[in-house]
Amino acid sequence: MNEPADETAEGDTSRPADSAASAEELAALLRELHALQQGMPPAVRDKFADLLDPHRLSYDTGIEPAERVTALLNGARPADDQDSDRWLKRLVFLRNTRTKTRMRRSRGPRPYFLSEIARGVEKQGGTISKATLSYIFNEGRRPTPENLAYIERFFGVLPGFCSYTESEALVARLRPIVQQLRILTKVADAAAHGVTKVAARTTEDLSRNPDAMTDILTALLDAGVLNTDPDGRRRTGD
Repeated sequence: MNEPADETAEGDTSRPADSAASAEELAALLRELHALQQGMPPAVRDKFADLLDPHRLSYDTGIEPAERVTALLNGARPADDQDSDRWLKRLVFLRNTRTKTRMRRSRGPRPYFLSEIARGVEKQGGTISKATLSYIFNEGRRPTPENLAYIERFFGVLPGFCSYTESEALVARLRPIVQQLRILTKVADAAAHGVTKVAARTTEDLSRNPDAMTDILTALLDAGVLNTDPDGRRRTGD
């Protein structure tokens, strides 16, 4: 039985990555993240462990193992080569980590069946058969960019997840974290100066660990990191 011609794509159709730009942006984000962390008192710095948990970041980026994420956060050189099999590794990663809860709790979660993925894609308005998914997952046949985006969306990640290099994946994850940390310091500063209502708006994807952000803001305020003396002079924490 022949498959529809538009369900899978022949050859490598991935876009060329601007590796140098991605690596530079990652390095800049890591420098700013380090500066933000070091500018906070010890009690607040401890909260970064939850925010930058390598297992969580591995889950969010598809970079594995978690030890590799730790190395990248510590300045290791990203592997930004054009890996022709990256998309397949990431798809397998998604299927292994975004699992379906079984009706019988004792049996634990399981990977989604290919038929379930096909139905999920159909609900989004796409069309991909179970047989095509078998070719993709079991034989490494590349899906069309459109179908790849549908599958990524089914698993709850943004389009591009499966093709991102290490730099691109970490930049996408760290950029909103750094942006939120900037906002938190401004909020703490405003609170220290008597502002009681602050509205922060952003179009960036929110952190997947909002509790950590709340803990950091609470610790900032509790530590008095941005308090002012009675004469109005600003003082920093320890």
